[in-house]
Amino acid sequence: MESRRHAPSPCAEPGCACAAITGSAQCWAHTPDHVAWRAGLGSMQLAGAWLSGVDLAGCELAGADLHNARLSGASLRGAVLRGANLEGALLDGADLRGADFREARLELAQLGLACVDAARFDRACLSRCGLVGTRGGNASFECADLYYARPGNAVLTHCSFRGANIARAIFRKARLTGSDFTGAEGQANFENADLEDVTR
Repeated sequence: MESRRHAPSPCAEPGCACAAITGSAQCWAHTPDHVAWRAGLGSMQLAGAWLSGVDLAGCELAGADLHNARLSGASLRGAVLRGANLEGALLDGADLRGADFREARLELAQLGLACVDAARFDRACLSRCGLVGTRGGNASFECADLYYARPGNAVLTHCSFRGANIARAIFRKARLTGSDFTGAEGQANFENADLEDVTR
């Protein structure tokens, strides 16, 4: 699939139809030394990088500039991205379980179908963020900016939205069982959402 932001090189592995990831001549599956590749992250230009399918589980990326990067299907499980710039990044289908996105910038990012179990987005900017079909329990969005975010059809059970800005957010058909919206500000669209045991 072509990137909306840049055209990646094809994987150098004969017969492979995937794109090469940033920092390698091959796609993630064919990159021979994942440990060495991860060790070189600090010297890479990650803004606009092609990182589709990479495994960054547990990586320390606090404050990193990943705006417009493509991380579709990547694993960021337990990664630390506190204060990182992910504006316009593609995180669709990514594994974000337990990741730390506190105070990160995710405006216009796409997290559709991502798994956010126990992830932390406290005080993060998720304004106009695509969250359609995002799923996870016990995630925290406390004091986050969700202005015009679109978590329609999302499954976000037992999550905390305490003190968040939810003005114009579209929770249509979302499953929000047991979630806490205490102190959340702004009018959101909860049309046909499952609000069982929601605290407001």
